[in-house]
Amino acid sequence: MTLDGGPDGPSALAFSASGRLLHVLVHDDATPSDGLPSDVLLRLDVSTGQLTRQARLEVFDRGDIWPRLSMAHHRARLYVGTGGIAGGPGAIGVYTANAGFGAGTPSVTWTLPGGASAGPVTGIAIDRDTGTIYVANAAGLHRASIPASITATPTFTTFSTITDVRAIAWGDHFGSGPQRGLYVLRAATGNGSIGWIPAALAASFTGLTPSAYVSAGSLWHDLAFTADGRLMVGADEDAEIIRDDSDTRLDFDAWMRDELAQNVVFARGLISPDGEPAGWVIDADTVPSLPRFHPATPDGAAWVILTLLVHGEINSDPAVQSDVRNILVRYAGLSPDGIRPARSADGIFKHWLSPITGNTKPGWPDEYATLSTMKIVTAAARAMDVFPDDPVIARAASRIIFGVRNWASYFQAGTQALAFKGLLSGAPGPDTTSWARPFHEGILFAEQAGAYGGTAGQAIAASWFMRGNWPTASFVVGRPITSANSGQFDAAFLSIYPALVSAPFRASVLPGGWRTQIENIRWSNAAWTDDNATLYATVFSAGTSPVGYNADSLVNRPGNVSTFPALMALSCFGDPAEAVGAYAAYRKGARQTFRSGASILYRRSTDAGSTFVPDSAGLPDVSMGALGLAELIQPGVIDQVLARPYPQKELCPVDVTGDGRIDADDLHALLAAPQDLNGDGVAGPADVGCLVNWLRRAEARDVTGR
Repeated sequence: MTLDGGPDGPSALAFSASGRLLHVLVHDDATPSDGLPSDVLLRLDVSTGQLTRQARLEVFDRGDIWPRLSMAHHRARLYVGTGGIAGGPGAIGVYTANAGFGAGTPSVTWTLPGGASAGPVTGIAIDRDTGTIYVANAAGLHRASIPASITATPTFTTFSTITDVRAIAWGDHFGSGPQRGLYVLRAATGNGSIGWIPAALAASFTGLTPSAYVSAGSLWHDLAFTADGRLMVGADEDAEIIRDDSDTRLDFDAWMRDELAQNVVFARGLISPDGEPAGWVIDADTVPSLPRFHPATPDGAAWVILTLLVHGEINSDPAVQSDVRNILVRYAGLSPDGIRPARSADGIFKHWLSPITGNTKPGWPDEYATLSTMKIVTAAARAMDVFPDDPVIARAASRIIFGVRNWASYFQAGTQALAFKGLLSGAPGPDTTSWARPFHEGILFAEQAGAYGGTAGQAIAASWFMRGNWPTASFVVGRPITSANSGQFDAAFLSIYPALVSAPFRASVLPGGWRTQIENIRWSNAAWTDDNATLYATVFSAGTSPVGYNADSLVNRPGNVSTFPALMALSCFGDPAEAVGAYAAYRKGARQTFRSGASILYRRSTDAGSTFVPDSAGLPDVSMGALGLAELIQPGVIDQVLARPYPQKELCPVDVTGDGRIDADDLHALLAAPQDLNGDGVAGPADVGCLVNWLRRAEARDVTGR
């Protein structure tokens, strides 16, 4: 190309819905020496920085005026507007532009109303909710339903005959609620002005003239809507941002803080919400019209604790300590009412607990669950870190953590599979019918085995954390996602959990490490979003679905439901892209209110016309979103609070003498009259050791406990 100082150069830009792909149209009026077309369509993969040439083409052949061309990407197709070559009519070339392919020639070319005199295509905009394309040229504004087949040609309807359109853009969530519709940049006033046609009118009426919205203060050339609900305008030497005064929605930063606050309301609202004994956490909330029906779980307790710890760090809430204390006391089996959560001889917790008995709630699966155990152990360990001098928290957390035994026995020799269940009898050892081969969220149990399972546990942890050991599946070429089975995609939460709470997982930053796993999940789900007509940015994870509870994935996705907490959680390393996608969903009204009073982003179908609304939401599927946002609100908070080393010293702060203090007098009394302080059923040296650990916890020297 021989670009000069005139109108030559980039003439149109088009991002894909997720922002993963950016298409750049460059025109040059000079004839190239190789005899091929003079203009070029470039494709930038934002995730890799790779720029490729998608096509050589002719879009504009004049060097004396600005072409004001337009492009739009939607559902794996790129719509390229041309400028009327050799005096002919402008047209739209429709190119394949999916996750892994960019076609070099259009599948079809659409002619537009107005003929040769209509000139270049100056605007293309798409209403993604209805699948309608809007096009502008000198003959006016035209609309058509996008055909299902890429080779089909639509029938355009001219609904406005204005002749001075410089650009158009479709606003999904601009301004106040009724301001959805088509925005038109016109040249009639010289510098330009923007008019607005409401969505209902643009979709079905003719003979329209845009209502005046705002006049330009400088020369305006183009416009586009941003994901955060503002209008970006290309000016002569600058870009300008317009935010409508009538917009009452929270801005992005305020929304993040409010989403965290709403998640705290959701979490606290499930701590003994319906008169249960103190400290139990019910696993899920329901919509206001439906009574809660879920049991208490260690899983729910863990996510409430983790949410409260992060909230307390960011917002300095003094009530966090007492809430965490009450939960840990209950799940440690130390509550005065004597109701204790059922645990096996190895300390493995039952999953679905009745708050009345502490055993399995009738009607729910009866199982000792390793994955439930690893979550409450994680939460207990983090609480010990945050409140190191609270004797109640220290004792309860130690009961939970150090009450788990025989860690290595829950991994199958050779395969490193983790047993999801302990023996139903409660006896020591795993249920050998419940092996599940890596990779999955059980990497947290493997990390804990490395901390507490001796040399065998350390070997298990080392193996699990070597990502190259496990199978993969690829949705985008060059971005393999580690999974349980080769070629199989899993729900996103399997990798998000350790990305939030595991220090070695987060520290695995080399190419091919676990951070690469999160990147590959991010960009693969982004590619799916781009290839499909989604209403929202989409990530597939587990939760309530149209067919019941389901672990959604890229290939198992009933109802095409986006899990917004997983979307937000993918910001856990500080990139806000997915959080902005969730913010756009908030702006489109995707929040849902639950019995606790919390209004949060949970799950919505991305399919146009879907009426699916989840009737309940589980803590394990909700809380991760708030933790991802927390990293954007206060960078470093995840490493500071959640992804920490596991404590090595069991602590038994008990006031043996009953004098209101825990000091050396208690140690002397214990030596004189041994007691079982740590709950292992034996009064002996281990109890002395863990009391000594408490008394000497602030000393630099290492004191070995049980």
